[in-house]
Amino acid sequence: MMRPKQSNKPLRRLPCAIITITTSLLGQSFTVTAADKTDLDIYYKDNITHVVSQDGAMHLKPELRIQSRVSTPYDGNPDSIAKLNGDTTSQEIKRARLKVGGNINENLKVKFEYDLVGSQLLDSRLTYKFVDEFQFRFGRMKAHYSPERVTSSKDQQLVDRSIVNDWFNIDRQQGISFLGHLNKGTWADSNYWFDIFNGTGRDGKNENDHFMYVGRYQWNFLGEQMETAMGDLKFRSKPAAHFAVSATTNTSAYTKFSTSAPGQLRDFKDKAVEGVDDQFKLKQWMVDFSYRYNGVSFQTEYHQKQVDDRVNNEITNLEGYYVQVGFFPNRYFKSMPKELELAARFANVDPNTDISDNNLKELTLGANWFFTGHRNKLTFDISRHEIDELGFDSTGSETRFRLQHDFSF
Repeated sequence: MMRPKQSNKPLRRLPCAIITITTSLLGQSFTVTAADKTDLDIYYKDNITHVVSQDGAMHLKPELRIQSRVSTPYDGNPDSIAKLNGDTTSQEIKRARLKVGGNINENLKVKFEYDLVGSQLLDSRLTYKFVDEFQFRFGRMKAHYSPERVTSSKDQQLVDRSIVNDWFNIDRQQGISFLGHLNKGTWADSNYWFDIFNGTGRDGKNENDHFMYVGRYQWNFLGEQMETAMGDLKFRSKPAAHFAVSATTNTSAYTKFSTSAPGQLRDFKDKAVEGVDDQFKLKQWMVDFSYRYNGVSFQTEYHQKQVDDRVNNEITNLEGYYVQVGFFPNRYFKSMPKELELAARFANVDPNTDISDNNLKELTLGANWFFTGHRNKLTFDISRHEIDELGFDSTGSETRFRLQHDFSF
Protein backbone atom coordinates (compact mmCIF):
# COMPACT_ATOMS: atom_id res chain seq x y z
CA MET A 1 0.00 0.00 0.00
CA MET A 2 1.44 3.36 -1.02
CA ARG A 3 1.58 6.16 1.54
CA PRO A 4 0.53 9.69 0.50
CA LYS A 5 3.48 11.69 -0.71
CA GLN A 6 4.52 14.40 1.75
CA SER A 7 5.70 17.79 0.64
CA ASN A 8 9.41 18.35 1.05
CA LYS A 9 8.88 22.10 1.32
CA PRO A 10 7.22 22.58 4.74
CA LEU A 11 8.63 26.05 5.23
CA ARG A 12 6.82 27.33 2.13
CA ARG A 13 3.56 26.54 3.90
CA LEU A 14 4.22 28.86 6.80
CA PRO A 15 3.23 32.15 5.11
CA CYS A 16 -0.23 30.75 4.51
CA ALA A 17 -0.72 30.29 8.24
CA ILE A 18 -0.35 34.01 8.89
CA ILE A 19 -3.77 34.81 7.47
CA THR A 20 -5.41 32.68 10.15
CA ILE A 21 -4.88 35.36 12.79
CA THR A 22 -7.85 37.26 11.42
CA THR A 23 -9.84 34.37 9.97
CA SER A 24 -9.93 32.64 13.36
CA LEU A 25 -12.62 35.12 14.35
CA LEU A 26 -14.91 34.00 11.55
CA GLY A 27 -15.46 30.45 12.74
CA GLN A 28 -15.63 29.17 9.16
CA SER A 29 -13.88 26.42 7.20
CA PHE A 30 -12.36 26.97 3.79
CA THR A 31 -9.36 26.09 1.63
CA VAL A 32 -6.32 28.15 0.71
CA THR A 33 -3.90 27.23 -2.07
CA ALA A 34 -0.23 27.65 -1.16
CA ALA A 35 2.62 28.58 -3.47
CA ASP A 36 3.61 24.96 -3.97
CA LYS A 37 -0.01 24.06 -4.82
CA THR A 38 -0.55 22.16 -1.59
CA ASP A 39 -4.08 22.78 -0.31
CA LEU A 40 -4.60 23.93 3.27
CA ASP A 41 -7.78 23.46 5.26
CA ILE A 42 -8.36 26.29 7.74
CA TYR A 43 -11.17 25.85 10.23
CA TYR A 44 -12.18 27.03 13.71
CA LYS A 45 -13.33 24.49 16.28
CA ASP A 46 -13.53 24.48 20.09
CA ASN A 47 -11.97 27.96 20.34
CA ILE A 48 -8.96 26.81 18.28
CA THR A 49 -7.95 27.69 14.73
CA HIS A 50 -6.58 24.73 12.77
CA VAL A 51 -4.38 24.95 9.67
CA VAL A 52 -4.05 21.50 8.12
CA SER A 53 -2.47 20.36 4.87
CA GLN A 54 -4.51 17.99 2.72
CA ASP A 55 -2.03 15.17 3.31
CA GLY A 56 -2.27 15.74 7.07
CA ALA A 57 1.49 16.16 7.47
CA MET A 58 1.22 19.77 8.64
CA HIS A 59 -1.15 20.81 11.44
CA LEU A 60 -0.65 24.24 13.02
CA LYS A 61 -2.75 25.94 15.69
CA PRO A 62 -2.33 29.73 15.73
CA GLU A 63 -4.08 31.53 18.56
CA LEU A 64 -4.45 34.77 20.47
CA ARG A 65 -4.80 34.85 24.23
CA ILE A 66 -5.93 37.60 26.60
CA GLN A 67 -5.72 37.38 30.39
CA SER A 68 -7.50 40.16 32.33
CA ARG A 69 -7.09 40.53 36.09
CA VAL A 70 -8.39 42.59 39.00
CA SER A 71 -6.42 42.38 42.26
CA THR A 72 -6.36 44.09 45.66
CA PRO A 73 -4.43 45.25 47.69
CA TYR A 74 -1.52 43.94 45.55
CA ASP A 75 -1.07 41.45 42.72
CA GLY A 76 2.19 39.50 42.82
CA ASN A 77 3.73 37.33 45.51
CA PRO A 78 5.44 39.55 48.13
CA ASP A 79 8.92 38.50 49.27
CA SER A 80 9.28 41.01 52.13
CA ILE A 81 7.13 42.63 54.81
CA ALA A 82 7.43 45.98 53.04
CA LYS A 83 5.73 44.53 49.96
CA LEU A 84 2.76 43.39 52.05
CA ASN A 85 1.72 46.99 52.54
CA GLY A 86 0.02 47.44 49.19
CA ASP A 87 -3.12 49.55 49.07
CA THR A 88 -3.96 49.52 45.37
CA THR A 89 -6.81 47.92 43.47
CA SER A 90 -5.36 47.11 40.06
CA GLN A 91 -7.17 46.34 36.81
CA GLU A 92 -4.91 45.22 34.00
CA ILE A 93 -4.32 43.06 30.97
CA LYS A 94 -1.91 40.74 32.74
CA ARG A 95 -0.99 38.72 29.68
CA ALA A 96 -1.68 38.94 25.94
CA ARG A 97 0.01 36.37 23.74
CA LEU A 98 0.28 35.37 20.10
CA LYS A 99 1.04 31.67 19.73
CA VAL A 100 1.64 29.22 16.90
CA GLY A 101 2.26 25.57 17.62
CA GLY A 102 1.93 22.19 16.00
CA ASN A 103 3.51 19.94 13.41
CA ILE A 104 5.36 21.06 10.28
CA ASN A 105 5.54 17.44 9.20
CA GLU A 106 5.31 14.03 10.80
CA ASN A 107 8.52 14.42 12.77
CA LEU A 108 9.04 18.18 13.13
CA LYS A 109 7.18 20.29 15.70
CA VAL A 110 7.28 24.05 16.17
CA LYS A 111 6.29 26.36 19.01
CA PHE A 112 6.29 30.16 18.81
CA GLU A 113 4.97 32.53 21.47
CA TYR A 114 5.14 36.33 21.53
CA ASP A 115 4.22 38.56 24.47
CA LEU A 116 2.10 41.46 23.19
CA VAL A 117 2.11 43.27 26.56
CA GLY A 118 5.86 43.27 27.06
CA SER A 119 6.78 43.21 23.34
CA GLN A 120 9.14 40.27 23.75
CA LEU A 121 9.67 36.87 22.19
CA LEU A 122 8.99 34.17 24.77
CA ASP A 123 9.29 30.86 22.92
CA SER A 124 10.82 29.95 19.59
CA ARG A 125 11.72 26.30 19.35
CA LEU A 126 11.80 23.31 17.02
CA THR A 127 11.53 19.68 18.10
CA TYR A 128 12.58 16.80 15.85
CA LYS A 129 11.34 13.33 16.73
CA PHE A 130 13.56 10.50 15.55
CA VAL A 131 11.45 8.04 17.56
CA ASP A 132 9.27 8.50 20.65
CA GLU A 133 12.20 7.42 22.78
CA PHE A 134 14.61 10.03 21.40
CA GLN A 135 13.82 13.60 20.36
CA PHE A 136 15.94 16.72 19.91
CA ARG A 137 14.83 20.29 20.66
CA PHE A 138 16.60 23.61 20.22
CA GLY A 139 15.83 27.31 20.51
CA ARG A 140 14.26 29.42 23.26
CA MET A 141 12.11 27.38 25.64
CA LYS A 142 11.06 26.70 29.21
CA ALA A 143 13.52 24.52 31.08
CA HIS A 144 11.69 21.28 31.89
CA TYR A 145 12.38 21.44 35.62
CA SER A 146 9.37 22.38 37.75
CA PRO A 147 5.89 21.25 36.58
CA GLU A 148 4.31 24.37 38.08
CA ARG A 149 6.54 26.57 35.89
CA VAL A 150 6.27 24.38 32.78
CA THR A 151 2.47 24.55 32.96
CA SER A 152 1.21 27.55 31.01
CA SER A 153 -0.22 30.45 33.02
CA LYS A 154 -3.40 29.75 31.03
CA ASP A 155 -3.64 26.25 32.48
CA GLN A 156 -3.05 27.04 36.17
CA GLN A 157 -5.59 25.85 38.72
CA LEU A 158 -5.46 29.13 40.66
CA VAL A 159 -5.00 32.68 39.38
CA ASP A 160 -1.21 32.33 39.24
CA ARG A 161 1.73 30.27 40.47
CA SER A 162 2.79 29.84 44.10
CA ILE A 163 5.47 31.70 46.06
CA VAL A 164 7.74 28.67 45.54
CA ASN A 165 8.01 29.46 41.83
CA ASP A 166 9.57 32.87 42.51
CA TRP A 167 12.47 31.40 44.47
CA PHE A 168 13.24 28.14 42.64
CA ASN A 169 12.13 28.28 39.00
CA ILE A 170 14.62 28.14 36.10
CA ASP A 171 12.21 29.81 33.67
CA ARG A 172 12.97 30.19 29.98
CA GLN A 173 16.46 29.63 28.61
CA GLN A 174 18.22 29.32 25.25
CA GLY A 175 19.93 26.11 24.21
CA ILE A 176 19.27 22.48 23.34
CA SER A 177 17.29 19.64 24.88
CA PHE A 178 17.24 15.86 24.53
CA LEU A 179 13.98 14.21 25.53
CA GLY A 180 11.98 11.05 25.11
CA HIS A 181 9.01 8.92 26.16
CA LEU A 182 9.87 5.36 27.22
CA ASN A 183 7.77 2.20 27.65
CA LYS A 184 4.43 3.80 26.80
CA GLY A 185 1.37 2.31 28.45
CA THR A 186 3.27 0.05 30.85
CA TRP A 187 4.18 0.22 34.53
CA ALA A 188 7.57 1.55 33.37
CA ASP A 189 6.04 4.41 31.33
CA SER A 190 8.40 7.36 31.81
CA ASN A 191 9.79 10.58 30.35
CA TYR A 192 13.23 12.12 30.46
CA TRP A 193 14.69 15.54 29.62
CA PHE A 194 18.30 16.68 29.53
CA ASP A 195 18.92 20.35 28.73
CA ILE A 196 22.05 22.38 28.04
CA PHE A 197 21.46 26.14 28.19
CA ASN A 198 23.40 29.40 28.20
CA GLY A 199 22.16 29.89 31.75
CA THR A 200 21.46 33.61 31.43
CA GLY A 201 17.69 33.63 30.99
CA ARG A 202 15.22 34.01 28.17
CA ASP A 203 17.30 36.02 25.70
CA GLY A 204 20.73 36.13 27.28
CA LYS A 205 23.95 35.12 25.58
CA ASN A 206 26.42 33.00 27.49
CA GLU A 207 28.46 35.43 29.58
CA ASN A 208 31.20 32.98 30.62
CA ASP A 209 32.56 29.53 29.77
CA HIS A 210 29.92 27.71 31.87
CA PHE A 211 26.60 26.18 30.81
CA MET A 212 23.40 25.48 32.71
CA TYR A 213 22.57 21.77 32.89
CA VAL A 214 19.06 20.55 33.68
CA GLY A 215 17.92 16.94 34.03
CA ARG A 216 14.53 15.44 34.81
CA TYR A 217 13.18 11.88 35.02
CA GLN A 218 9.44 11.33 35.37
CA TRP A 219 7.90 7.93 36.15
CA ASN A 220 4.27 7.61 35.01
CA PHE A 221 3.77 4.49 37.11
CA LEU A 222 0.08 4.00 36.20
CA GLY A 223 0.89 3.85 32.48
CA GLU A 224 -0.19 7.33 31.30
CA GLN A 225 1.66 10.61 30.80
CA MET A 226 -0.64 13.38 32.00
CA GLU A 227 -1.01 16.67 30.17
CA THR A 228 0.73 19.69 31.72
CA ALA A 229 -2.58 21.55 32.28
CA MET A 230 -3.63 21.41 35.93
CA GLY A 231 -6.75 19.77 37.28
CA ASP A 232 -8.63 16.73 36.02
CA LEU A 233 -10.88 18.24 33.36
CA LYS A 234 -11.02 14.84 31.63
CA PHE A 235 -12.77 13.27 34.65
CA ARG A 236 -10.62 10.17 34.30
CA SER A 237 -12.29 6.84 34.91
CA LYS A 238 -8.85 5.37 35.67
CA PRO A 239 -6.34 7.17 37.90
CA ALA A 240 -3.17 8.68 36.47
CA ALA A 241 -0.10 9.74 38.42
CA HIS A 242 3.60 10.46 38.21
CA PHE A 243 6.62 10.76 40.45
CA ALA A 244 9.62 12.77 39.23
CA VAL A 245 13.02 14.05 40.23
CA SER A 246 14.85 17.02 38.68
CA ALA A 247 18.24 18.66 39.18
CA THR A 248 20.13 21.62 37.75
CA THR A 249 23.42 23.45 38.12
CA ASN A 250 24.56 26.81 36.78
CA THR A 251 27.32 29.38 37.27
CA SER A 252 26.45 32.96 36.36
CA ALA A 253 25.87 36.46 37.70
CA TYR A 254 22.29 35.59 38.75
CA THR A 255 20.42 33.86 41.58
CA LYS A 256 16.92 34.20 40.10
CA PHE A 257 15.24 33.81 36.70
CA SER A 258 11.94 35.20 35.45
CA THR A 259 10.20 35.97 32.16
CA SER A 260 11.22 39.62 32.28
CA ALA A 261 14.94 39.17 33.01
CA PRO A 262 17.41 37.28 35.20
CA GLY A 263 18.26 38.95 38.49
CA GLN A 264 18.75 38.43 42.21
CA LEU A 265 16.73 36.88 44.99
CA ARG A 266 15.80 39.18 47.86
CA ASP A 267 18.81 38.41 50.05
CA PHE A 268 21.39 38.73 47.26
CA LYS A 269 20.55 42.11 45.77
CA ASP A 270 23.13 43.88 47.95
CA LYS A 271 25.75 41.16 47.48
CA ALA A 272 25.89 40.98 43.69
CA VAL A 273 29.03 42.60 42.25
CA GLU A 274 28.52 44.31 38.90
CA GLY A 275 30.71 42.95 36.14
CA VAL A 276 31.39 39.56 37.77
CA ASP A 277 29.74 37.04 35.43
CA ASP A 278 30.43 33.91 37.51
CA GLN A 279 29.80 35.09 41.08
CA PHE A 280 27.01 32.63 41.92
CA LYS A 281 27.12 28.87 41.50
CA LEU A 282 23.64 27.36 41.85
CA LYS A 283 22.87 23.75 42.68
CA GLN A 284 19.22 22.73 42.84
CA TRP A 285 17.14 19.57 43.03
CA MET A 286 13.47 18.80 43.50
CA VAL A 287 10.95 15.98 43.63
CA ASP A 288 7.31 16.19 42.62
CA PHE A 289 4.20 14.05 42.60
CA SER A 290 0.89 14.43 40.77
CA TYR A 291 -2.37 12.42 40.82
CA ARG A 292 -5.67 12.79 38.96
CA TYR A 293 -8.88 10.77 39.04
CA ASN A 294 -12.60 11.45 38.50
CA GLY A 295 -12.30 15.23 38.74
CA VAL A 296 -9.94 15.18 41.72
CA SER A 297 -6.36 16.41 41.38
CA PHE A 298 -3.40 16.56 43.74
CA GLN A 299 0.11 17.82 43.14
CA THR A 300 3.11 18.75 45.23
CA GLU A 301 6.71 19.86 44.76
CA TYR A 302 9.62 19.91 47.21
CA HIS A 303 12.70 22.04 46.39
CA GLN A 304 16.21 22.54 47.70
CA LYS A 305 18.63 25.15 46.35
CA GLN A 306 22.19 26.07 47.22
CA VAL A 307 23.71 29.43 46.29
CA ASP A 308 27.50 29.57 46.45
CA ASP A 309 28.60 33.21 46.46
CA ARG A 310 32.16 32.86 45.19
CA VAL A 311 33.00 36.54 45.73
CA ASN A 312 31.88 36.84 49.36
CA ASN A 313 32.67 33.18 50.19
CA GLU A 314 29.18 32.47 51.49
CA ILE A 315 26.94 29.45 50.95
CA THR A 316 23.17 29.83 51.41
CA ASN A 317 20.73 26.91 51.40
CA LEU A 318 17.07 27.45 50.53
CA GLU A 319 14.11 25.10 50.91
CA GLY A 320 10.52 25.26 49.70
CA TYR A 321 7.42 23.23 48.93
CA TYR A 322 3.76 23.52 48.01
CA VAL A 323 0.76 21.20 48.17
CA GLN A 324 -2.24 21.80 45.90
CA VAL A 325 -5.59 20.04 45.57
CA GLY A 326 -8.66 20.56 43.41
CA PHE A 327 -11.96 18.87 42.67
CA PHE A 328 -15.23 19.29 40.79
CA PRO A 329 -18.01 19.10 43.41
CA ASN A 330 -20.55 18.07 40.75
CA ARG A 331 -18.84 14.67 40.53
CA TYR A 332 -19.97 13.98 44.09
CA PHE A 333 -22.87 16.39 44.64
CA LYS A 334 -25.06 16.47 41.52
CA SER A 335 -26.84 19.64 42.62
CA MET A 336 -23.59 21.60 42.16
CA PRO A 337 -22.87 23.14 38.73
CA LYS A 338 -20.64 21.00 36.51
CA GLU A 339 -18.62 24.04 35.38
CA LEU A 340 -17.31 24.71 38.91
CA GLU A 341 -13.93 23.56 40.24
CA LEU A 342 -12.67 24.33 43.77
CA ALA A 343 -8.97 24.40 44.63
CA ALA A 344 -6.62 25.09 47.53
CA ARG A 345 -2.86 25.49 47.94
CA PHE A 346 -0.41 25.81 50.81
CA ALA A 347 3.18 26.88 50.14
CA ASN A 348 6.23 27.53 52.30
CA VAL A 349 9.66 28.99 51.48
CA ASP A 350 12.69 29.10 53.78
CA PRO A 351 15.17 31.52 52.15
CA ASN A 352 18.02 30.49 54.49
CA THR A 353 17.86 27.21 56.39
CA ASP A 354 20.61 28.37 58.78
CA ILE A 355 18.34 31.13 60.14
CA SER A 356 15.19 30.36 62.12
CA ASP A 357 11.89 32.21 61.90
CA ASN A 358 12.40 33.73 58.46
CA ASN A 359 9.87 31.78 56.40
CA LEU A 360 7.35 32.94 53.82
CA LYS A 361 3.95 31.21 53.79
CA GLU A 362 0.98 31.24 51.44
CA LEU A 363 -2.52 29.82 51.81
CA THR A 364 -4.74 30.23 48.75
CA LEU A 365 -8.36 29.17 48.20
CA GLY A 366 -9.90 29.50 44.76
CA ALA A 367 -12.64 28.60 42.33
CA ASN A 368 -12.77 28.15 38.55
CA TRP A 369 -15.80 28.49 36.29
CA PHE A 370 -15.02 26.78 32.99
CA PHE A 371 -16.85 28.01 29.89
CA THR A 372 -14.59 26.06 27.49
CA GLY A 373 -12.00 24.35 29.65
CA HIS A 374 -8.82 26.32 30.29
CA ARG A 375 -9.36 28.19 27.01
CA ASN A 376 -12.20 30.28 28.43
CA LYS A 377 -12.51 30.41 32.20
CA LEU A 378 -13.13 32.71 35.15
CA THR A 379 -10.95 32.28 38.26
CA PHE A 380 -11.29 33.82 41.71
CA ASP A 381 -8.88 33.28 44.58
CA ILE A 382 -8.12 34.54 48.09
CA SER A 383 -4.58 34.33 49.46
CA ARG A 384 -3.19 34.82 52.93
CA HIS A 385 0.53 35.69 52.96
CA GLU A 386 2.67 35.56 56.10
CA ILE A 387 6.31 36.67 56.19
CA ASP A 388 8.91 36.42 58.95
CA GLU A 389 11.87 38.66 58.24
CA LEU A 390 15.07 39.54 60.08
CA GLY A 391 14.89 42.97 61.70
CA PHE A 392 11.16 42.76 62.43
CA ASP A 393 9.73 41.85 65.84
CA SER A 394 6.53 40.31 64.48
CA THR A 395 5.22 38.39 61.50
CA GLY A 396 3.80 40.45 58.66
CA SER A 397 0.59 39.24 57.07
CA GLU A 398 -1.97 40.37 54.50
CA THR A 399 -4.92 38.99 52.53
CA ARG A 400 -5.08 39.34 48.74
CA PHE A 401 -8.12 39.03 46.44
CA ARG A 402 -7.92 38.37 42.69
CA LEU A 403 -10.44 37.87 39.89
CA GLN A 404 -9.26 36.81 36.44
CA HIS A 405 -10.67 35.94 33.03
CA ASP A 406 -8.50 33.96 30.61
CA PHE A 407 -9.62 33.62 26.99
CA SER A 408 -7.85 31.97 24.06
CA PHE A 409 -9.16 31.93 20.51
